[in-house]
Amino acid sequence: YQKRSIKHLELWENNGWRIKLYGITHESRQSEADLIEAAKAAAKEHLPQPAVNPHRYGLGFIGIHQGRSYDFVFICYWNYDTELKHISLMRASSSSSQLEPVGEQELSNDVWDLRVLAFERDAWVKHVLSGNSADAEAYLAEQLNETV
Repeated sequence: YQKRSIKHLELWENNGWRIKLYGITHESRQSEADLIEAAKAAAKEHLPQPAVNPHRYGLGFIGIHQGRSYDFVFICYWNYDTELKHISLMRASSSSSQLEPVGEQELSNDVWDLRVLAFERDAWVKHVLSGNSADAEAYLAEQLNETV
């Protein structure tokens, strides 16, 4: 186990969606702009439309995990108040910008991905589910930046 950096990269808005982008990076790797763009392209393909309806807030997050051997992207969005939809993709070669759905054999979340998921769950409960009204702006403003 070696600690990895988790950084909020940007708040990305597209077609009604407002998505927090996170980078998780192995110490031997640098954040790659082409992988970030591939993650955004995949999100455009996988996020349902319309972004906002009686069951969706148009809010979510993406984890772009550049590991030692492989790169994983997880696209998550909130649905039916308490449900998190989760789509997992991977890039098997850093020379490719193509993201493929994660197969059953590879499907997993590691300790760094789980940290992002736990943080986002807590932010969702705090700002959207608790209290008198949902505060989407406060949810989007709460961002994870740490080494885990």
